[in-house]
Amino acid sequence: MKITFENWDYTCGDGCCYSSGTYLYLDGKKLEHPNPEIHDNSYLGEDIETGLHAVLKELGYEVEFETK
Repeated sequence: MKITFENWDYTCGDGCCYSSGTYLYLDGKKLEHPNPEIHDNSYLGEDIETGLHAVLKELGYEVEFETK
């Protein structure tokens, strides 16, 4: 398996706003957010839990995370 992180950034036309994030790919396929109610996958590579969840879901696993 090959996991790829793709950084992106955006500056609006007049330069007053800036945002950036990281897409996450598994074997060349851009991963979707694991929560179907959240469609923004442009930050998957920045959050370890959500990124790991996206990879495992793509591989067919159902996972539950617990924070202690």
